[in-house]
Amino acid sequence: MTRPDVPNKADPQLAQTRRALRHLPGGARALTWPLVALVLIHTLIIGLWVAPSTPARDAVGQEWVREYIQPWFGQNWSIFAPNPRRVAVTFEIRAIVEDPDTGETARTDWADLIDNEDGIVAGNPFPARTAKISRRTVDRLHAAISDMNAEQRDWLKASYTDTSVDQLRERLSDVIGGAGADDINRYMTADAAATRIATGAAEAIWGGDGEILHVQYRTSTRPAPSWDDEERMIDDTTRTEREYGWRAATDLTDEEIAHFAPYLEQGGDWR
Repeated sequence: MTRPDVPNKADPQLAQTRRALRHLPGGARALTWPLVALVLIHTLIIGLWVAPSTPARDAVGQEWVREYIQPWFGQNWSIFAPNPRRVAVTFEIRAIVEDPDTGETARTDWADLIDNEDGIVAGNPFPARTAKISRRTVDRLHAAISDMNAEQRDWLKASYTDTSVDQLRERLSDVIGGAGADDINRYMTADAAATRIATGAAEAIWGGDGEILHVQYRTSTRPAPSWDDEERMIDDTTRTEREYGWRAATDLTDEEIAHFAPYLEQGGDWR
C-alpha cells in the first residue's frame, strides 16, 4: 500500500511529466543559463545599490548603478508604508548678478524653492518627479551633516567662489572626531546637487538681469506640532537654520537652464 500523501512512482501521468521535463526543447535549454546569469547579475547590482558605499560599488561606478536602478522611476519604502513628514524644511537661494553693461554686481533677495514645490503638489495627485528635487536635496544635506561636529559645520559656511569646492572636502576630512568619509562624500554630492539647482533656478529667475556669478543656498527645519496640539501650526514651531557659503555658479547648458522654467512655473506665484 502507498500513503495517500506520497506520489506513486508508478503513476503513468507522473512518469510522463518527468519524461517531458527531461526532453525540453533545445531552445529552452539554451536560454536557461543566460537567464540564470541575468538574474544573478541583477541581484548583484541590487545588492550594491542597497549596501553602504564600498570599494566594489565604487569600482562598478555609483552613477552607473543609480542609472540602472532608477532609469525613470524612483521607489522607496514609503510606497508600501506611508510615513508622513514630521519636519518642514526650506531651501532658499540667492545669487550675485553682474550687469552686462556696467559690470556692477548686485545681490538678490532670498527665494524659497520649497514654497514653489508646495504650489506644484497642492491639489495635484500626479505631480512630476521634479516636484520634490529641492526637498529631497535638503533631506540629503541634513542627513549628511547630522554627524558633523561644530568645526566641520563651520567649514560649510566658507565660500568657494574663486577656488574649487573640492578644497572643502579636504578641510572636512582633516577635522578630527567629526563625520567620516562616507558622510563627507554624501555631503559633497548633495552640495553639488544643491549648487546646480540653485544655479538653474537663479538663471531662470534673475538671468535676464545679467550674468549669474555666484549662488548661495540655506536650509532650515521646523518640527511638526504634536497631533493633540490643535492650537499650534507648523509656523509656530522653532526654526533651526543651517548656513552654507557662496559657491561658484555651475556651468549649465542653455537646455539645462530651460528645464528649470517649467519647474518654477508649475508652482504659480512663488516669488
